[in-house]
Amino acid sequence: MPLRRVVVASLLVGFCAGAATLLDLSSPGYYLQTESRLRDAIARSGRTSPANPNLVFLAIDSDSVSLDESLDVEGLFSSSSSNSESHRALEIMSKGWPWNREIYALILKRLVGSGAKVVAFDCLFPEPAPGDDAFRAALERFGPQAVIGSNFVSRENVNRSPKIPSSYDRPTKTLTPKTAIPDERIGFTNFFADENKIVRDAQYKVDFRAPGEPMATYLSLSARVASKAGHSELIPNDLAEHLMRFTGAPRKGFRPRSLFEIFVPEYWEHNFGSGELIRDKIVIVGAEGKWQKDELNTPFGTMPGAEVHLNALNALLHGEFLKDLAPFPRGVVTFLAALVGFGLWARIRLPWLRLVALGAVDCGAPFCALWFYNHQNLYLPCLAPLLALNSNVLFCLVADFTFVRVERAKLRSTLQTRDDLTHMIVHDLRSPLTTVTGYVDALEQMASDKLNPDEAKCVAEAKRGAVDMRDMITTLLDLSRLEAGGMPMRLQDHNLAEIAREAAKRFTPVLGGRTLRCDVPHEPVSISCDGDVVRRILENLISNALKFTKSTGTIRVRVQDNATAATISVSDDGEGIPRDQHERVFEKFGQTDSGGKHRHSTGIGLAFCRLAVEAHHGKIGLESEPGKGSTFWFTLPVPEHVAVKKNDGRRAMTSSV
Repeated sequence: MPLRRVVVASLLVGFCAGAATLLDLSSPGYYLQTESRLRDAIARSGRTSPANPNLVFLAIDSDSVSLDESLDVEGLFSSSSSNSESHRALEIMSKGWPWNREIYALILKRLVGSGAKVVAFDCLFPEPAPGDDAFRAALERFGPQAVIGSNFVSRENVNRSPKIPSSYDRPTKTLTPKTAIPDERIGFTNFFADENKIVRDAQYKVDFRAPGEPMATYLSLSARVASKAGHSELIPNDLAEHLMRFTGAPRKGFRPRSLFEIFVPEYWEHNFGSGELIRDKIVIVGAEGKWQKDELNTPFGTMPGAEVHLNALNALLHGEFLKDLAPFPRGVVTFLAALVGFGLWARIRLPWLRLVALGAVDCGAPFCALWFYNHQNLYLPCLAPLLALNSNVLFCLVADFTFVRVERAKLRSTLQTRDDLTHMIVHDLRSPLTTVTGYVDALEQMASDKLNPDEAKCVAEAKRGAVDMRDMITTLLDLSRLEAGGMPMRLQDHNLAEIAREAAKRFTPVLGGRTLRCDVPHEPVSISCDGDVVRRILENLISNALKFTKSTGTIRVRVQDNATAATISVSDDGEGIPRDQHERVFEKFGQTDSGGKHRHSTGIGLAFCRLAVEAHHGKIGLESEPGKGSTFWFTLPVPEHVAVKKNDGRRAMTSSV
């Protein structure tokens, strides 16, 4: 492989890998959306984890919010009248949505009092409302077991939209007055939405507290600006190198349990085992999917926020952290993908086969990423490596086509120079050769009676050599004229059978032990052609057969006539020609591997035959196999008036029969 091509291909590897890496690092919006769709496709195809029994979904569902003031709480849930907290909770629920926030204090007291490990509220509190004092007191009391969202929208973290009214003022009052970080405002949310977008820039913190430690670990999820058409951001912004693996289908992995049932003694006893169901469990309180209005499109389809957190916590509890590569390893993967493209270019030369291999690699790349996802908990980037791979292969194809065009142009220039030089030399040789031929003829005539047989043989050989050289020069000149389309054809009606006999007779003195058979019809085979040119075509084919026929072999010349064309073939019993070299023998200066061994082979005779036959609007071809001899054939069209005459004669014979 030329060094120049290797250097260009290597530079293309670096260029494609570098451009794809820069695109990956800059991550424009369209790139992020495409990468997110690839992540989603891999995640949907990956393995899932079973729902952890330590997670409980307590749903604010349609049953819980459908209680209204006309409902007879004491009549319907008479058993709750003996419990003041249950009675108060059902009374709050029956007054319609949104509820007095005292309800969340009652929920905390019921769940934490029953042994829940953590109670996390996936609820939005946009502004102060009645019941905040009771809820705030419960948060102070059950702080280690209570978790609510810290939802503050800052200028840096939100993509502003003119359709979304935004407020960046920090809330003056919070549900939890003591915050670890001054910028946090736990409890209230700057939350604005229209029909198409949802802003939930979120610090939703779930704290797992161990005895004696204020905070052991925490999880924070966010979705900055989520469109219903898809995520603009899928990576939780406070998880550093970890991504959550979301598993389970919507509302399927975790059974939603109605919130109001914890305040009805019969349901509490039957469905919750009087609190045993939630003992030492993590309870997520949030809206049930079919009622909730602000659903986000998650990587696994439409799923309410509560289930997003449940699935994320499920992944945490199963120890499944989906690791994302740092920028440098991502660049390495992209560079390796570009090297794969270089390998396809270096090992596969056929362009179409290279594209097929590229398609196979493109189809296999997601399966490779899926294997890393399932077995290594690693998200292998796909978009940048695929861009580097495909662009490198395509650029290498363009470079190859460019190199081929340049090389072909150089070859054409070289061949033209060679042809011009050959034509000039041959033309200059013609005059002195004519002089030599004339003197040899004169010597043969003047001294024929004075020379002994050996001397006469030398003169005859000299004459034959001069004639052969003259014919070779004539063939070269005619070949150039045929290529340029400047050789006029003197078309006349000729008997092809007679031309074949005359051409065969010329070789009788040089046959030696060979046999030359001429199988021609007795009746004339009339065609319109240049008789001298057709005779030279036959002489070239017979001469070529003599060169490759054994000393005792047989050469057969055959003429066949049909209605529209006449076919002439010359067969020998030589060593034959491999099939992959059939086209080469008709090219100018083209020779077979065996033909180069013969010193009399110039590679111009068959090229002249091809051009001369094509000038007659005929066809020429070859049938040969190694060890089985060769048959060169060509066809010449029969004149129209002759073809009509033949057809009329055949019809007459048929009707007479």
